[in-house]
Amino acid sequence: MNTQLPLISIITVSYNVVNTIEETILSVINQDFDNYEYIIIDGGSKDGTLEIIKKYEDKITLWLSEPDKGIYDAMNKGVLLAKGEWVNFMNAGDLFANNISKLLNEALVDKNHDVIYGDVFIKKNGVLSLDKAREIYQLNYSLNFCHQSSFVRREILVKYPFSLNYKISSDYNLFLNLFIKGYNFHYIKSAISIFEYGGISSGTSKKYIKERFLILSNSHKGFKNKVWFNYKFVKMLLPFNRATILNFFKN
Repeated sequence: MNTQLPLISIITVSYNVVNTIEETILSVINQDFDNYEYIIIDGGSKDGTLEIIKKYEDKITLWLSEPDKGIYDAMNKGVLLAKGEWVNFMNAGDLFANNISKLLNEALVDKNHDVIYGDVFIKKNGVLSLDKAREIYQLNYSLNFCHQSSFVRREILVKYPFSLNYKISSDYNLFLNLFIKGYNFHYIKSAISIFEYGGISSGTSKKYIKERFLILSNSHKGFKNKVWFNYKFVKMLLPFNRATILNFFKN
């Protein structure tokens, strides 16, 4: 076991995920180190999720189940309950791709790092494909890494909680504003998580596009920057979501 790592708070947010929560729990508790706490914030599941959580109570530091205002409200609750120096969100259905202590040992003890991020395996129709994090500059118009493949200092998340104004892109809002403020992002050249493709945040919905436009417009200073990075965002999406984008501007 590795006992040199600072305490890591791994937080899982769940709601009626009886088919996926157990695999996520096992991915966390089977890690190869003991310097972590595991917190589960459930939104009041009624489908059997709580029975699975209770099955592993001896491995879980803290869990609660109560109604919330959405995923980001639950994530903020988890941060306030956490005691670790670093926070990772491994939400229901997501998995660690590797034993993280081997990947992150040096990075986590470096006092200069504020956000640590790596690559992700995207799982689509049962097939895994590696999605490498892109250049950090691309944060100006796109989330260039998967949130599950990141670790953020808890003190930063306490100072800048996830905004509840965004229902599906508040994680991007956080990382973009941290980047603009000059926080240090450190890249680990390895896959950290496995993410199941799909859902409203996959870039195919009008709601996703609207939130991204709002985030870019609210975060960037100066008219030219607002226009330029919104243009870069549309240009990036256009080859994949042409119909959605065109429909968005028509209505």
